Amino acid sequence: MSCRLAQAGFVIAWALSCQSSLHAQTAVAATNPETQNVNCSPSSLHEHQSGPEITIAELMFEGDLRMPVSNQNQIATSFEQRTYRGKRDGLISEVTDRVRKAWQNQGYGKVQVRADAQVLTSSPVSEQIRVTVHVEEGEQYRLKEIGFKNYRAITNQEAFRSLFPINDGDVFDSSAIVKGQDNLIFAYGQYGYINSTTVARTEYDEEGRTVSVLIHIDEGKQFFVSAVSVRGVGDDFRKDSLLQPGDVYNQRLASLFIQEHAPSSLADGSPQSRIHLQRNERLSTVAITYDLRDCPD
Repeated sequence: MSCRLAQAGFVIAWALSCQSSLHAQTAVAATNPETQNVNCSPSSLHEHQSGPEITIAELMFEGDLRMPVSNQNQIATSFEQRTYRGKRDGLISEVTDRVRKAWQNQGYGKVQVRADAQVLTSSPVSEQIRVTVHVEEGEQYRLKEIGFKNYRAITNQEAFRSLFPINDGDVFDSSAIVKGQDNLIFAYGQYGYINSTTVARTEYDEEGRTVSVLIHIDEGKQFFVSAVSVRGVGDDFRKDSLLQPGDVYNQRLASLFIQEHAPSSLADGSPQSRIHLQRNERLSTVAITYDLRDCPD
């Protein structure tokens, strides 16, 4: 596939459409933050740390709150009756952070959150707590615009903007900005810019209650493929790779090889964990190793 980078908008959009259906569902949901589910992802909280088992028996919110009660209940329910391990102070700190993000994803960009815990029952090995979260929502903001800065290799700002699953005028959802940045990095990876990074700067308009976002892009170098190898199967599989020495590295094509050839047990796993890249920064080249073993390192 060949395409002038300045006209890359269609190619970026097409390639991103080939990503998992989960990405597509996230994009659809994020375009309407007023009705989307609030995902706090609490399951990772301290579950693998040592210490007493802590159960949040009840989580309550206090404050002059405008967020719909149904959303508040969803946040609370996501924490309640789960068992965590670790120090109570660390758990409360993470609860505070995740509640703050949940409110920010509903447009309350300057929300202030503080949480207190009350021990209901305690033993050397377990305890139950009640958590009270004090929330000062502040104003709810809407997205005014998203702009881009420091791009050179790809110049189609309309294509950039299409990667962010939020429309101008929507309730501001910080998670949609993060998702858009991930999409942008993925798009640059299709053109060999595997070291590209982005930084989002936000500017609040208090009078209009809007947020403007400026995405600073550091493209880095463009990398070319220097070698291709495959672990776990015969070298004949190398010819199946859509990337060969001399080609511009393409993150999507590398992932596609893994999806087509990895063991079926990894159908739900991330292809990136089986793609190992050895970069030569001086020559701007990358050696690719596909790991198709049942139990990779």
